[in-house]
Amino acid sequence: MKTRRWEYCVYQRGSEIPTFVDDYFAAKDRRVLVIAGLGFDWRSINISATIASPLGERVQGLLLQEERPNPDPRLVERVSLCLHQMQSLIPVCDVQTIEIFAPDGAVVSGRNAVRVIRQTSLDSFTDIVIDASALSIGILFPLVRYVLHKAESSISPLHVHLMFTSVPAYDDAITATASDIVGTIHGFKGGLNLDQNYDAARLWLPQLVKGQRAVLDRLHTYVNPHDVCPILPFPAHHPRMADRLIEYYQQEFESTWEVDDSAIVYAAEHNPLDLYRTVLRIDETRKRIFEVMGNSLIVLSPIGSKTLALGAMMAAIERDLPVTYVETVAYMADWSALPQQPTSEGEIIHLWLYDGEHDHS
Repeated sequence: MKTRRWEYCVYQRGSEIPTFVDDYFAAKDRRVLVIAGLGFDWRSINISATIASPLGERVQGLLLQEERPNPDPRLVERVSLCLHQMQSLIPVCDVQTIEIFAPDGAVVSGRNAVRVIRQTSLDSFTDIVIDASALSIGILFPLVRYVLHKAESSISPLHVHLMFTSVPAYDDAITATASDIVGTIHGFKGGLNLDQNYDAARLWLPQLVKGQRAVLDRLHTYVNPHDVCPILPFPAHHPRMADRLIEYYQQEFESTWEVDDSAIVYAAEHNPLDLYRTVLRIDETRKRIFEVMGNSLIVLSPIGSKTLALGAMMAAIERDLPVTYVETVAYMADWSALPQQPTSEGEIIHLWLYDGEHDHS
């Protein structure tokens, strides 16, 4: 069987990051473009603050500001402060606004993000650092896919790094209000609507998080799966998080989804590669089973932890799996629980997705 694209992907976290940054980015031939979102807490600036010092003038920024209708004034104020902080860290920055919705309400975030990066010349850089900390998945997934495509076709070596600051406890302080539109992420339709998959056995892998019952119900109706394997974080920052989610979605497990214990997918909350490998194993197993019985189609819905979402994204890119989601129309937060100045909480995670010549596989 063909080697998995990221089977041996370089993965670093926590205490491993400072040594890597000081050794790798201090090299005088490194010229880096940081692509980051403008967010509303210190995670948004942490990656840039970490790599800016050894790079000095050899780093530039492409900052993406997600624009949604009628944002909370406190959110706008915090994003403005984030922009000021980023510009002080990386003086040479291009700031681009990404409209999430078209005037008619259609979701256009992914398409707009790809348009922006397509208009950005990458020829002068040796490394692209995509900071996922403050980018929504509707923008992040198409962005990563396009940058990988550009790196693979680049004449000169172009390294692609995916980094983000993970503080799972902060996610509990943020409430997302979902739109009414269910669909696939731009560039991640996979084989969902192909005629050849009309009768395929659909397996839905939703990533669970509290407070998203209505969203999951809409996604379930949209996907219309034959089977469901919910994704639960374990190990997680809360030791009983998986148990709490099973209790919270007990009705769905027992009736709507008809899930038993053997169908639950457990994936480490801190390591995207764990879910990536798990999804590929499931895909490979189903292909062997269904090759004489008809097609099989796995559909992903990453709506929880950013770390797990990245594992789902990597699997979707490698196997061209469809990714369904519901775009966020607004954010509300317990602002007191989201500090704007760096703290000792959380850790940086780094995935080296492309090394300029071949994937880390």
